[in-house]
Amino acid sequence: MTQPEAPASVIPPAVPPLAVRHSRALLIAVAVIAVVCAILTVVGGIMFAGGPAEEIYRFGLVADLIAMGVTLAILAIAETAQRQTTRRPDAPLNTRSSVFAIIAIVMSAIAVVLWWTSGAEQFGYLLTGVRGRYMYHTGGLFLAGIPWTLGIVFGAWGYRPRAHRVTNVLALVAVVAGLFLAVVTTIASVVYGLGFSD
Repeated sequence: MTQPEAPASVIPPAVPPLAVRHSRALLIAVAVIAVVCAILTVVGGIMFAGGPAEEIYRFGLVADLIAMGVTLAILAIAETAQRQTTRRPDAPLNTRSSVFAIIAIVMSAIAVVLWWTSGAEQFGYLLTGVRGRYMYHTGGLFLAGIPWTLGIVFGAWGYRPRAHRVTNVLALVAVVAGLFLAVVTTIASVVYGLGFSD
């Protein structure tokens, strides 16, 4: 009498890994803006002969902007390479919250607060035509160089299209706040370079 065959073990179907997609367009756009701001800041510095403090602040800001541009360009290249080597481009997206976005909003908030201590008043002077000081305009942001840079980089990397909505909003707010500071300080560099203020 033959024994009944044991049922074959059931192998659960393989679950495809979740794909993490970053916005190459955002990474590239922010990198370009950072590099353009760095170039304009250098041009403003060439036209404006400030004191030692101004030169140190300007050098620090340019270094931060270049670091942003280079880092974001590398991340954009990495994202492109990752997409090209992915075996399942149609894999479901990872829609969980982004830790990078949460860190980015904290870093950008720190940068805005430090810039606000003196830079906001100086920017108001520029808007109203009152002579200000470049060192006061940029001193807070110079001190906030690391959180400012991280806020922009982490925000651009933390934004993931069609992923977690809340952290995507936080990432974009962090990037916009950081770019606002970049543009404001670049305008100051150009204005001081043209001789409209001290």
